[in-house]
Amino acid sequence: MSKSLSKNCYSNNFTALIAEKPKAAEKIALALKDYGKFEKCKYYRIPYYVIKNNKETILVLPSAGHLFGPSTSGRGVPIVKITWKPLWEFDKSAYYTKPFYMMMSSILPKASSYINACDYDIEGSVIGYKIIESFGDIKRAKRMKYSALTKVDILNAFKELFPLDLDNVNAGSARHELDWLWGINVSRLLMKSLKNETGKTVSLSAGRVQSPTLAEAIKRWEEINLYLPNPYFSISIIGEYEGKRFLITPKDWYPETISEAKNVKEYLEKNPYLIVEDYGDIKEKIPPPPAFNLGDLQKEASRIYGFSPFKTQSIAEELYLEALISYPRTNSQKLPRTINYNQIINNLTKQKYKSLVETLLKETEGKLNPVQGKEDDPAHPAIYPTGEVPKKLYGDYLNIYDLIVKRFLSAFSKDALLNKSYATLRDGINRKYKAEGLVVVDEGWFKYYSFSYPKTNEIPVLRKNDKVKIINVNLKTVWPKTNVLLSRPSLLRWMEKVNIGTEATRARIIEILYKRKYLINKGNKTEVTNLGYAVYKAIELVSNQLTSPELTRDFEEKLDMISKGKYSKEDIVNEAKEFLSKIIKEKLNDKSLGKNLAIALGIEEPEEKCSICKRQARHKFLNYNLCDFHYMALKKINEKVPNLMKRLETNENQVLKELSENAAVGLWIREGSKFLLQNKVSYIDIK
Repeated sequence: MSKSLSKNCYSNNFTALIAEKPKAAEKIALALKDYGKFEKCKYYRIPYYVIKNNKETILVLPSAGHLFGPSTSGRGVPIVKITWKPLWEFDKSAYYTKPFYMMMSSILPKASSYINACDYDIEGSVIGYKIIESFGDIKRAKRMKYSALTKVDILNAFKELFPLDLDNVNAGSARHELDWLWGINVSRLLMKSLKNETGKTVSLSAGRVQSPTLAEAIKRWEEINLYLPNPYFSISIIGEYEGKRFLITPKDWYPETISEAKNVKEYLEKNPYLIVEDYGDIKEKIPPPPAFNLGDLQKEASRIYGFSPFKTQSIAEELYLEALISYPRTNSQKLPRTINYNQIINNLTKQKYKSLVETLLKETEGKLNPVQGKEDDPAHPAIYPTGEVPKKLYGDYLNIYDLIVKRFLSAFSKDALLNKSYATLRDGINRKYKAEGLVVVDEGWFKYYSFSYPKTNEIPVLRKNDKVKIINVNLKTVWPKTNVLLSRPSLLRWMEKVNIGTEATRARIIEILYKRKYLINKGNKTEVTNLGYAVYKAIELVSNQLTSPELTRDFEEKLDMISKGKYSKEDIVNEAKEFLSKIIKEKLNDKSLGKNLAIALGIEEPEEKCSICKRQARHKFLNYNLCDFHYMALKKINEKVPNLMKRLETNENQVLKELSENAAVGLWIREGSKFLLQNKVSYIDIK
């Protein structure tokens, strides 16, 4: 029965165990239930749990994630004084944390000892530490380490407690303080500059990791919109040998002009045979992939289901809280031998994976040795299913769980075996062509993780000098699409590559860019808004270091060194304060900052507007004004049109018409081409 805060629910001599979230607290409490008499109590409507026996009393208390965060009472900029305060006192969106705070403040001072049982990562270390520091005594505190919320994992972790991981606490709190210093100082400078110029207050935000990520998004956006491809002439041939038809294409060449391409097609239609010059095949082993880390899971969920990284992470965290999978915010691709694979795999037979498990056990003869990836994480293994049977699992949650289970099973399987065949052919005037085939000889791990099953294509076995009949020749002018991607998953991959943010924070930071309306979705594409571009240009005016990944990565590496006990938190935070104070003071009286923001946001009119898009014009072309984007577009058109006229064997107007209507061409190139056509301006007039 639920009770209010009273002495019936606890005594003055108890151990306070702090869990990161209510679900985690419930799982931990139920796992410890056998230790003694179990009661569920409430304070401020927040459930907590009491386990009593003759020797001890344990209170399992839930937090709601972070209850404290860096703040200040100072006004203006630069701000360097930091005070950690309850979140609900200064952040309206965090008011839901107040009852958790009140519950902790009432109960924890009476505890005789403390256990930080929050998730074993840097964030969990900070959450538990700040709570104990505020309401208890960190000298009487221990750390609980676990990677899954199963009863076995929790009991084992409870039996072997560790000292508080103070290096992780320092690294985590330093990260929060750096992020806060960056955000409040740069954001306040932008808003102050805009208000001085216009008298208006507009909410603008910048961030230590957010700003370089926005800069990368804008770089990609510009590349996409300025994309002007070279068309090529695709010749695809359907060949036939002994009744089997297969695809043949030119080998390492394309026709240079449209007339050359037509000549090739005409020749092949008049001489409908190709001679085999070479044929061979090779066997290729494809090793199984390791179990997922968070980044790999996010990429696969995006590829297969189109999920955003943030959505995948949120679902995985819910599956973890339901004790269905291990801790998901890990960088590891390794599965240690300490995990009871046999028990997990046998438990999976109670779900829909019985057939797969039986096949795997037969294949491995019960010897379960998972493949190990390169990436490691000192805190947690790769993501694995715990074997717990889901009570209710459907829709997107089932899809993510299914991915994790099947990837886990595939890690124990053998290599897949492919047969790759190839043929080189020639026509009567010795132009070379190729045909390629792929057949799965042994499915291996594809049986378990079918999401990676390759697309197969079989070609007949050929011998030198065999004649292959040409059934059809297809000629097509192809305008290749850009290979530059701007999306949540592509930004995540970039952040991983340049090593900014953490596996736990990257998806959330990307989501902030959309929430702030710096980036928006249009159909299946991401675009940068005027607001996003204005903020980026303003931050770059303050200091281009703020939008480059190098500075952010440098601080990331120093934060990592704090967690290893090699740097002090104070040194790194003070370094950030000095850097930010210097650049902020240099720009406090720079009126151009507010002026540029006001124009970019449409609050003030530019002196000159672009003749194409009405943005601020910075360039002159004949009697026309051009913004940076369309000026760059016209310069690119000027460079490319002569070659396009030659390849397509047509006049300038036809080329510009094609560019203005072709969806594969970047938007600003299309607009620039249309502008030239409408105003009857030749590309040769572009300077």
